Amino acid sequence: MALALACLCGFLLGGVPWALVVVRLLKGQDVRKVGSGNVGATNASRAFVTKGGRIGAFLLIYLLDAAKGFVPAWFLPGWFLPADSVVSPLMAGVLCGASAVLGHVFTPFLRFRGGKGVATATGVLFALDWQATAVSLLVFFLVRWWSGQVFFGSLALGLALAGAAIGLHADVAFGERLPVTVLCLCLAALLFWTHRSNLKKHFAARAAGKP
Repeated sequence: MALALACLCGFLLGGVPWALVVVRLLKGQDVRKVGSGNVGATNASRAFVTKGGRIGAFLLIYLLDAAKGFVPAWFLPGWFLPADSVVSPLMAGVLCGASAVLGHVFTPFLRFRGGKGVATATGVLFALDWQATAVSLLVFFLVRWWSGQVFFGSLALGLALAGAAIGLHADVAFGERLPVTVLCLCLAALLFWTHRSNLKKHFAARAAGKP
């Protein structure tokens, strides 16, 4: 019961649509009517005119979305689970973190239509494996720079999370750290699913001969 309550809290925390809140407060707009309508940091930054404003908004919302992944994975197990719980702190962190990511993607505050989960997933994995997260962020920026597309960087980040979680902990990745490994693999798959429209548009544009 305690674990279920912790996961529910993680889901609700993850569901807080910070992009909607920030854009509403700072610009008086509904982010769902901006750009692609997605309630994530990248789309929310399009509501700002200046380059500095876009970068600042992106960073603010990204950090807020990451925090709502970090807090459930890092704090909720200790707050809710008794000391003699049969569930390990690592497993509890994984489950609470996964709940937060699902809360972001299927936010109950916006009729279960949320963001794509990149920032929140980053926050969760930073709490569970900061080394793999650091590697994946580096990969994100390299692929973003090389491709010129944020969504390609996001997909690379998901794959890098899974690869780094296994590669950096090869001796325990399929042992005591198996829950983290499974979470990373599931998050990589989820990011491809949430970015399916971006992939469809990209390949449609390539087929039409557009750059």
